[in-house]
Amino acid sequence: MRKTELRELVRSGDFISGIYNYCDRWCERCPFTARCLVYATEKADDDANPEVDDIGNAKYWSRLESIFEEAHEMILEWAEEAGVDMEAVEAEAALADRRQQREDAKQHELSLSARRYAEMVQRWFTKEFAVEEQVHDDTAGKSKNMEDDIDVTDAIEVIRWYQFFVAAKVFRALMGFEERIAKDDLATDDIFTGTGLADEDQLDIIGDDADGSAKIALIAIERSSSAWRVIHSSLPDEADSIRTILVELERLRQTAELTFPRARDFIRPGFDEVISEFVS
Repeated sequence: MRKTELRELVRSGDFISGIYNYCDRWCERCPFTARCLVYATEKADDDANPEVDDIGNAKYWSRLESIFEEAHEMILEWAEEAGVDMEAVEAEAALADRRQQREDAKQHELSLSARRYAEMVQRWFTKEFAVEEQVHDDTAGKSKNMEDDIDVTDAIEVIRWYQFFVAAKVFRALMGFEERIAKDDLATDDIFTGTGLADEDQLDIIGDDADGSAKIALIAIERSSSAWRVIHSSLPDEADSIRTILVELERLRQTAELTFPRARDFIRPGFDEVISEFVS
């Protein structure tokens, strides 16, 4: 999609600003796709050329290249308008600090737990569960679990969707958390010079993003726990191995709650706001 087409799309649509920043990327199950600019942009590209979704097709990579070129041009324009010198190279000290923040976030107990959970899920599906056989054998005659009103196949889809998503969002939240800890230094850091934002405004954005990322991670954890509970109820032969995973998920949830006590209060655009007469 060209820059002019993108701007026309923005002007023509009733989009919710920033709704795509704190969603779970599961567009097929999202009630707000009609108000999401990212979805609308991807849909417009797909309609124009259905072959672009094929990762093995040259047109897929051509599309990514064109998107980058357009994005690069727009970023340079926005930077010029904001007075940001994009030619200036970030100071070595700032780069070193950023590397340390990434390492701290990677080694944080919350991040370790999220990756541990993803590995446990992978091992469980590889060693403990033959999907095609057990879903058929253990759910015969009971298409829905009485407690959760969701079948095992749906539960597996939920678990798989969020398996690695949690770790990604936790890491992003922790990166923001590390920057929040260093806010006294950031308040006077030249890295924000020329952004057009006051120091406190910039720090608020950092804090909000950390809480927003932590909130969607918590939502994914809870949905995953519910899905595992469905499988636990439906497949009693796998109860012991599933309990171990559920305990790890609960540990992950509690650690996230303690690390980001304000995450629950974060208002995600669209999802946590009153939209017309509906509430997400």
